[in-house]
Amino acid sequence: MNLMTKLTASTLPIDWNNFNSSLIIEVTRPSGVFTSTGVAINQDTILTAAHCLDGEVLKVRISNAGSYDPLGKFWGIESYELHPEYNAEISNYRCDLAKIKLSGKLPLGTTFFPIIKKDSDLSGKILRLGFGARGNKNLRTLVTPEFKSHRVHEKVLELSDTYSYSGDSGGPVFLQRGAQMYLVAIHSTLSFGPEGKYSFNPLLSSHRNWLEA
Repeated sequence: MNLMTKLTASTLPIDWNNFNSSLIIEVTRPSGVFTSTGVAINQDTILTAAHCLDGEVLKVRISNAGSYDPLGKFWGIESYELHPEYNAEISNYRCDLAKIKLSGKLPLGTTFFPIIKKDSDLSGKILRLGFGARGNKNLRTLVTPEFKSHRVHEKVLELSDTYSYSGDSGGPVFLQRGAQMYLVAIHSTLSFGPEGKYSFNPLLSSHRNWLEA
């Protein structure tokens, strides 16, 4: 059983083609190379967390491989945009969203899921994808965190999230209802407290105007 299967609550086999829209983002800064996660919403538009691209960035590349290989195939980007209300000094997770425009198109076999129209009903199974470093490798990993709260005024989904690691930032949070899967949020950050480990995930339906601009 590989690491990706171990971290799921399901014993059913995983069809990773269903999650090939979760992508590795490689960011080169003056201080080094860093990896994070993103999700494609169409063939040339990627969503991630704003803090992954905040500050001085020299180069950004994107890969749809199942694990990070700095010598593998990458897509270059045309541009990226941080959410206009994101402010790292005020909050590390509120409006922590960014859009990336690829310079090329992802493969035709990429599976895209619709963004949920309303976040008032978050009932269903929650799935989160990320390329966080586990066992010295950045693998596409599926975890099943539990619903903790809906921070309505902050437009954030809070999850009890045991398996969040560095590199998972920017990854997609899906909501599964029967056979239908929806993209509901982007993974921002992890906190520790008396209740354990929990994550903050900006809800996408609350930012639809910016996403579609």
